[in-house]
Amino acid sequence: MRAREFITEQRELPPEQADPLRYTYVIPGLSASDPYNNYRFGVAMARARSDAGTDGLNDKLPAWSTETAFGEHGVVVGMNSSIEQVIDQALAMTDTLGGKELVSTAESQEPNFVDTTSPVKAFKGYPR
Repeated sequence: MRAREFITEQRELPPEQADPLRYTYVIPGLSASDPYNNYRFGVAMARARSDAGTDGLNDKLPAWSTETAFGEHGVVVGMNSSIEQVIDQALAMTDTLGGKELVSTAESQEPNFVDTTSPVKAFKGYPR
């Protein structure tokens, strides 16, 4: 017996599987092989009633965005400019299209509200 004779894919569930499952939906726009989009869909479902105003719980939620700050793309953070060459090599090795885009500054800059004065006092034998 060959596998194709007993492994079949069905478009509809047989009654013995479908009958006990209430309100079961297939979402064609979500791929089972994309866990991040499934996670985002789950988060959207969790707050859907709040956005629709039907739960009456929280009217101060931030606006929902279909994309995160990084645009749903992979993010690589490096300690110095040597990461650029590593990214380029990895892109070439994996035939990944799109290249890379620097979305921050190349310099590490503290925001104005960060205190840059050390609370440790200088002591003898330790130059400041």
